[in-house]
Amino acid sequence: MNLDLVNRLYRQLDALPIYDIHTHIRAERPFAASLADIIGYHYYTELANSAQYRAEFADETDPAQVVRQVVERLPLLSNTVQFDWLTVIGEEFLGIERRHWLTRSWSELMERAQQAIDAPDYQERVLRRSNVRRIYMTNACDETLTGYDAGLLVPCLRTDAFVFEMDKPGERDRLARASGGSLLTAADFTSALEIVFRRFHGLGMAYAAISTVPNLKTRPVSADEAQAIWERMLAGKALDDASRQAWAAFGLNAVAENCQRVGKPFHLMVGVRRGAYPAGVSGGRDLPDSVNSLAGYDYLFNQFPEVRFPTSVLAESMGLELTSSAWIRHNVYPSGHWWYLNNPVDIAREVRRRLDVVPASKLVGYYSDAYCVEFILPKFRMYKYELACALAERVERSQSHPNMGALSEDDALDLGRALLVDNPVSLFER
Repeated sequence: MNLDLVNRLYRQLDALPIYDIHTHIRAERPFAASLADIIGYHYYTELANSAQYRAEFADETDPAQVVRQVVERLPLLSNTVQFDWLTVIGEEFLGIERRHWLTRSWSELMERAQQAIDAPDYQERVLRRSNVRRIYMTNACDETLTGYDAGLLVPCLRTDAFVFEMDKPGERDRLARASGGSLLTAADFTSALEIVFRRFHGLGMAYAAISTVPNLKTRPVSADEAQAIWERMLAGKALDDASRQAWAAFGLNAVAENCQRVGKPFHLMVGVRRGAYPAGVSGGRDLPDSVNSLAGYDYLFNQFPEVRFPTSVLAESMGLELTSSAWIRHNVYPSGHWWYLNNPVDIAREVRRRLDVVPASKLVGYYSDAYCVEFILPKFRMYKYELACALAERVERSQSHPNMGALSEDDALDLGRALLVDNPVSLFER
């Protein structure tokens, strides 16, 4: 591969503004308040927890202890892309050199990070260096969402609870509070959902989002069937698998109907197994499921052709299925590289696959899934480099491939801009 070409393309892609279309950044505190907010990201605690057999990762509630336990195990993690993210954050924002993560004490690193974070220009410097234009949040239905920078932060309604957790009284109470009414029937549920969507639409929401279980089956669910399940939930009766799946289908349909009503996309993140490893740390107990398929979403995609479905998958085996679905369906958009697929090897494969067969106007390049703004820069750098490699390869192959027309560097950059800027803006900001 022509590394000079790769580097030229990367530098120009890196100069593009960032539209980070899925994060867990909080409106009230988008930046890290201490090193614990950075190094306590679940990627680090779960790696630190798994790096040494039977070495207990204790007291996740004490920021100093979290920093100590992760820093002490960083030498075991220094081969990982997550370590690379951390070193970029250190060098760009915290004044910590890469080698110092492995040679300095946790207390010194924590103190040096705090000095940088407490500087009056810290937040402005992070934003300027990262070149972030827009950050899309993940918001519960009852969040107040006042007093935040609406030019930077965009609300997005998370809908998992409506689909998978309405058997929990606390989640029903949250929806009732958010909608200002009581939830005595399944019809009350659908009315409450409509009220929540109207409110979020008024706040400028970009989309609704959900993280789904493996092999979910969507289908039509009658009002009578939904009401029977609702009555069992109100009575505190445990749902069998069939009833749980039926309510999930009903809830998904209700969310999609509201997305259609307000003209917003429904972002699907498909196939995580929650609580697969109970001995893991918080955020580090979930896994992908390779025995998983998008086939169960046929009804949803077919029933709501006017709803745009940006879709992420968690299992490597679903990459071709997602690409093929976007190939034939006008309302499915491959979106980002989620969680366990968020690494250079898998990004490289999926970028090439998608560029080969999906219209460029449908590809949503990347999102950070970050919990604080500091992670956006290193994660996007990782993606942009792999995208530069894929584009450079296309330029080179086009010079000799018997079927391809010559692709110039400018053509390649137009493709990169489409994935990183044009498509996110078109999909989420109209």
